[in-house]
Amino acid sequence: MDGSKTLVIGGGKLGERKAKSLIKHQADVTIISETFTPTLVDLGKQGKVILVEQKLENATTSLRTHIKNSKLVFAATNDRTLNQLVSKLARESRVLVCAVDMPEICDFYSPAVFHRGSIRVGICTDGKSPIVSKVLKKRLSSQVTEMDSLNLEVQHHARELAKKKINNSSDRRDTLYKIFNDPGIHMKLESGKIGEAKTAAEAIIEKASQVQSSDD
Repeated sequence: MDGSKTLVIGGGKLGERKAKSLIKHQADVTIISETFTPTLVDLGKQGKVILVEQKLENATTSLRTHIKNSKLVFAATNDRTLNQLVSKLARESRVLVCAVDMPEICDFYSPAVFHRGSIRVGICTDGKSPIVSKVLKKRLSSQVTEMDSLNLEVQHHARELAKKKINNSSDRRDTLYKIFNDPGIHMKLESGKIGEAKTAAEAIIEKASQVQSSDD
C-alpha cells in the first residue's frame, strides 16, 4: 500500500476508520464526501489525506474520473445505492473495490489486523461480520506475546546465518528448532537481552556446522 493512490467515498465514521487504517500503511488517501468527521478534517489539515468536498448525488462523471486514477476504492457511505454505483464504476474501470458491509459487491475484504513487532495477524470473515473479526482479533492478540516477537527476531538472525553455515536443509531446520526451544535463549529473551540471545543462537549454529563438516 505504500504510496498507492487510494480512494475512499464517504467522510463519516466508516470512512474515518478506513482512512486511519490506510494511513498506517502509508497509502496516498483521497476522501470524497459532502461532509467530514472532525478527525478527518484534522487529518486533512495535517496533509495526511486529501479531502474533496463534493455532493455525491448525480456525481457519476466526477466519481468515475477519481476512480480511474486510483489503485483501490472503498465505498464507505451509509447509502447502499451509492455504494453499489461506486462498485459498478470501479469494476468498469478495472479498479479493485471494497464496499463496506456489502460483501456481495466487493473484490476484496479488509481484515482485522494486529501487530507484535514484525508479526502481523489478520482475521477475515469474508465480509460477513466485522464484529466477529473484532472479537477474534482481541482474543488472538492476547495469545501472541512480545516473547513471540523477540523469538522471531532471533529466528530471522539465526536462519540467515544457518543458510550460510549449514548446507543440508533438514539439518538446518532441526538446528532452528533447537534454537527456538533452547531454555537459555528463552531466559535471555525474557530479560530483554536479545543481543545475547542471538550470540547463543550463533554458537548453536556453529556447533551444528562443525558436526556437519565432520559427517561430510
